[in-house]
This record gives sequence, C-alpha cells and structure tokens, in this order.
Amino acid sequence: MRDDDWMDKTVLSRRVEAEEQRSARQTGDSMRGWAISGMVVLLTLAVCGLWALFLLRGQFAGDRPIPTLIIWTPTAAPTIAWTATPTPTLEAPPLPLPTVSPGIAIGRYVRVSGTDGYGLSLRAGPGENYTRVDVAQEGEVFVVVAGPTASGGSEWWQVQDRENADRTWWAVGNFLEPVEHP
Repeated sequence: MRDDDWMDKTVLSRRVEAEEQRSARQTGDSMRGWAISGMVVLLTLAVCGLWALFLLRGQFAGDRPIPTLIIWTPTAAPTIAWTATPTPTLEAPPLPLPTVSPGIAIGRYVRVSGTDGYGLSLRAGPGENYTRVDVAQEGEVFVVVAGPTASGGSEWWQVQDRENADRTWWAVGNFLEPVEHP
C-alpha cells in the first residue's frame, strides 16, 4: 500500500467531499423538479376536470325534460271579411240650434230660453273669444243694458241681473227672448 492510498482512505479529501456535496445537490434538485412536475400535473388535471364539469353540466341529470321535436305544418287560415262598424264615442249631445229673437232692445227684459237645460254662457265681452265668467240658467230673466254688438255671426247683448247689479255681462242674443215686465 502506498502512503497516498492510506491517506486517501482514512482522511476524506476535499475532492471526495466536493463530489458528495455535488451528488447531494443533484439529488435535491431532481427531487424539487419531480415535486414541481407533480404539482403542475395535478393542477392541469384539476383545470381539465373543472372545464369538463362546466362543459358537461346537466348532461347526466335525470330530472330534466327531454326536448320533443315539433314539426309545424301550414294550414289554410280562414279569411275574415272586414266591415266598417261605427265606434261609440263619448261625446256630449249636440247643443240646440240658436234662434234669433226679434224685439230685444235696451231697457227691455229678456229670458234665457232654448238651451235645453245647458244654460247660457255669460262672457266678459261681446264674442266667444272673451272669458266665460258665469252661466245663466234656463228661464232666468235679465235687463238689457247695451247692444247689440255683432261678433262671430251673432248679435251680443249686455245683460244685467235684476237682483244683482254686479252680475252684468254679455250674452248671445240667439238664446234670449223678450218678455214683458215680470
């Protein structure tokens, strides 16, 4: 035996220690590599499994109805003859046609008549474009204080209530009839 061999066998050399460390490092690196590879495989399987569940959701459920194929065939439809029928409307009944009453003059008495109970609009001025301020009832008696003034194809007379002088307005002469002293 040589002296060198004895020394190599009894005392660890730096070369042997370096080889052992390198071997241990390679073993640790390969174990880490296997662990990472295993985790990547498991993660890939989990993702693929979740994707499969998403795509196949409800495919194997037995409580869902099975779709039935429906075939539509055209059939002749009956023809409808349309006829024009009047539609009812909610209109007020027609107003009575006014009549011209001769004999109306300033200072004479007039009575509201011919309105069929609707009454006669009393306005702030002679004409339909003036504001309606009151309604004279059928049969009321007034005194004529001014007029006639033509407006809208009618004669307008200013009338005053016999009992209330503040109630002095204009009325169309078509619904006034002259009366003797009441």
